[in-house]
Amino acid sequence: MKKNSTRMGLLLSAVLSGALPASTGAQEPAANSITLLVLNQPPCTMPSAKSVLKAKLAYVIAEQEQSEYGFAVSIKFQSVDPRMTFSSGTQGVIPVTVRHDTLTLEYPLAKIWANEKLRRPLTCYLYLHRNTAPGRSTVIAQTPPIVFKECL
Repeated sequence: MKKNSTRMGLLLSAVLSGALPASTGAQEPAANSITLLVLNQPPCTMPSAKSVLKAKLAYVIAEQEQSEYGFAVSIKFQSVDPRMTFSSGTQGVIPVTVRHDTLTLEYPLAKIWANEKLRRPLTCYLYLHRNTAPGRSTVIAQTPPIVFKECL
């Protein structure tokens, strides 16, 4: 018991002297995340080629995540190849510079509507990316699939 008391005393001394940080309870998040907050597409309705998806989202980049090339959020659509998602152009990609925030992403469906690779029913994901090189990235968090179909 005396050994544990001595260790606790040394640990407390180290914290008080500034040698070790004291826990404030408000630690940085340990996990990356991206969450859809609001989507402008009404439930049980199909968007059209003229639709512009507007998604408000929240994201968190964990403290341990580092990238020389930065981070971004994007919207991607499910391909007929189940291993692939895609979009066209850079309009659906937003660079982010803070570790947690909310933002609104807009994407006109006319950019991908006629693409033969687009799976139906229309399914999309919101991704949080760690950029690994110019034009290259790794997904570090994603939403569950967002499927657009008519309800019966």
